[in-house]
Amino acid sequence: MKVIFSGGANEVGASCYLINLEGKNILLDCGIRMSSTKDNLPDFRLIQEHGGVDAIIVSHAHLDHAGTLPIISRMYPRAKIYMTHATKDLTRVLLYDSLKIMERESEIPIYAENHVKDMLDRILCYTPGYTFTPFSDSQIKVTLYPAGHILGAASVYITSEEGSVFYSGDFSGFRQNTIEGAFIPKLRPDVAIFESTYGDKLHANRELEETRLIEKVSSIISEGGKVIIPAFALGRAQEIILILKKAINKGLLKTKVYVDGMVREVCRVYKLNPNYLRQNLAKKIFNGNDIFFDDNIIEVEKPEMREEIIKESCVIISSSGMITGGPSQWYVEKLAQDEKNLIAITGYQDEESPGRQLLDIIEESTENRKIKIDDKEILINASIDKFGLSAHADMGEILALASSLYPKKIFLVHGDPEIINFLGKEIQKDLKSEIYIPSNGDIYEIDIKNPRKQIEKQPYPSMNQNCALTQENIKDLWQFIVEKIGVKQALSLEEIAQIWGKGVDTENLKELLNNTIYFEPDKKRMFLYYAVTENELKNLQKDEVMELNQMLSLADEYFGPESGLYKKGARFEEKIALLYFNFPDVARERYSEKFKEFEEKTGWKIELNKNINISAINSILSKILPKEILIKKVSYMNMGKKVIVKIEGKINDLDLVKDKFYSETGLTLLIANDKEGIQNEKKEIIMANSNFEDRMEQNKALKIIDEEFSKLPHKIYKKSIKTSSDGYKYIELSFISKVVGEKYTELIKKLSEKTGWPIGISDSCNQFEIINIVKNLFEEKGILLKKNPSIYMDNMIVKIITSSPIEKETLEEINEKLYYLTGFKVEML
Repeated sequence: MKVIFSGGANEVGASCYLINLEGKNILLDCGIRMSSTKDNLPDFRLIQEHGGVDAIIVSHAHLDHAGTLPIISRMYPRAKIYMTHATKDLTRVLLYDSLKIMERESEIPIYAENHVKDMLDRILCYTPGYTFTPFSDSQIKVTLYPAGHILGAASVYITSEEGSVFYSGDFSGFRQNTIEGAFIPKLRPDVAIFESTYGDKLHANRELEETRLIEKVSSIISEGGKVIIPAFALGRAQEIILILKKAINKGLLKTKVYVDGMVREVCRVYKLNPNYLRQNLAKKIFNGNDIFFDDNIIEVEKPEMREEIIKESCVIISSSGMITGGPSQWYVEKLAQDEKNLIAITGYQDEESPGRQLLDIIEESTENRKIKIDDKEILINASIDKFGLSAHADMGEILALASSLYPKKIFLVHGDPEIINFLGKEIQKDLKSEIYIPSNGDIYEIDIKNPRKQIEKQPYPSMNQNCALTQENIKDLWQFIVEKIGVKQALSLEEIAQIWGKGVDTENLKELLNNTIYFEPDKKRMFLYYAVTENELKNLQKDEVMELNQMLSLADEYFGPESGLYKKGARFEEKIALLYFNFPDVARERYSEKFKEFEEKTGWKIELNKNINISAINSILSKILPKEILIKKVSYMNMGKKVIVKIEGKINDLDLVKDKFYSETGLTLLIANDKEGIQNEKKEIIMANSNFEDRMEQNKALKIIDEEFSKLPHKIYKKSIKTSSDGYKYIELSFISKVVGEKYTELIKKLSEKTGWPIGISDSCNQFEIINIVKNLFEEKGILLKKNPSIYMDNMIVKIITSSPIEKETLEEINEKLYYLTGFKVEML
């Protein structure tokens, strides 16, 4: 056996370790250095001099482990690349982002887009726990094990006739908000390579650090400040989003959280890989829910949004985590000079990064607190704080894993030199293993005279089927596994495919297993599956519920394209079919009998979407409006169920068009053009008995209205000057809702007489303020809401979920106050 260190030794970055076993060269990771003052690349010449690469195994997608894959793959195109499914999805995102950065910074690129595409085509993905053989002419076997750290991260175990090697990659034993911790069984390696990033430290209690973060953010927000959290786009950012989201939903934090940079794209990949997430998140995704974004956690979709965002007190999560690039640089430059603001550091900082500079000046006096970003000197008046949210193992976890595996030889890598030396001495206190602290360029010849015996896993019996596995025949597979293998064995996708026979695509198999009653994912390793017991199956079948995919397919038969059904989903555990129609009110009335028939036939209860599909309005308009009419603008007013269409031209038979539109959509159509305003609009405008010729000057009239309402419990949120369909100007007042405004009809009449202005009440509704009032009313009663309230404008209802039961009298009292303040009432979900 030979071990060659081409990068990642005595440093954090450019992880790249070449293992020679049985004449085969296996490369463990191929990363990049993030430092601007050092060579970015591993020592590829060292790899060339020792025979090149026959296979590449990647532990996870962070660029310090996967950033130079396109280069090494181009050099050795016959070498297959092995990783988990989630790691491949994330590697694609990170490498394409790197291409953009290289192009934007006008650097000579270290690889091109075609190199990335070719490299991705050479990847083979395997589920953690499944043992595969990378070479047909060798006894070498490889198994990936869940490493924690980030989505899809894996430790690597290689066995051969020359001995066995364990490579930890970056790992973490504790369970994070997004993923479970490492799951590494009692293996028997001869040689082990351990990461040492925090090998001299014991991490702070994670829950206490999360609480400290929330308390600090809340304190900054309450004083009107802003919080910028530079975060690694992959892993750390997702953790922070969920920490803040949980605090907001519990009522511990009141703020908007904006998510910027590559973080958004990584969140999308997380949602595409639910089986690699914690069970609670996977179930939300299976039920069609977003696990990251909602009304309070908002994506920054365009750079132009940033200037508006920094005007308000809020939290911003942005890449990059070390402030070496990405939008976090822009935010830090903009926010650093205001002492009310906070820069929160949550992860590892390279010694040359702006993030490390920030940590170095925490204790400095204000006049000395300066850092450099791209040769610009930035004065830092904002608070700086560090929070221990690391996703790397600490000294205790590394020692525990080393003791569990007890390898004969241990190599310590991926850490600063002084930390690795400290960790090596600590391991020597506990184990008699030989400890090595390699440097880049070092080569070790290892002769394992008596390789440790490995536990041989017997292959499972096969059904040898040649047909596709479907919902119709999956019961046969379940029956075979129950009888031949048992219900206590967790099986990977690859193992289940092999048990069935030939031609099973593991990606399709995953969808099949996630949506069947015959198998269930392991609670902590949801990429593995158990066959359910016969008793569990009987309980599930008592309901006589149709299979999920069969039910969704039947929905298409029942409700064709003409129905406006544009999306389907399900809440599997509740057996609720989620049907999304363009115009749900019309569908509810038109298909009421079909809905009953569908429910009886499938055993699934139908739940319709609440809101209309705005994009469908245009297609209806193009169908019913005369061809010569040019549509200039379409506006939808939810509260009044109205659609205002600004056109060029005039419609003669407007009533007929409006009737057709209402029949198709259930909405009132208002047509407007530049010359005549809205045709046939019946706007309720309060007018005094006057011809309005002697109306008061505009600003004076608005001031009188303000003075009158300043004495009253309901305020006016907005005042506008509008033009009616008859061509006269009037004042429009916007209240928290139209219902509240109508309470002041008599007062508004008097104000109309006093000012000489016609006055109208807006149909608009201040949803943000209503949500705040609902939250405050429940907080006053000591009741926490599980999630943000949902507003349904059509029936003036706010739906909520409480974290504990609520008494009927309390709910009635809250509803009475809420109706008085807003015109809305609360319903429990």
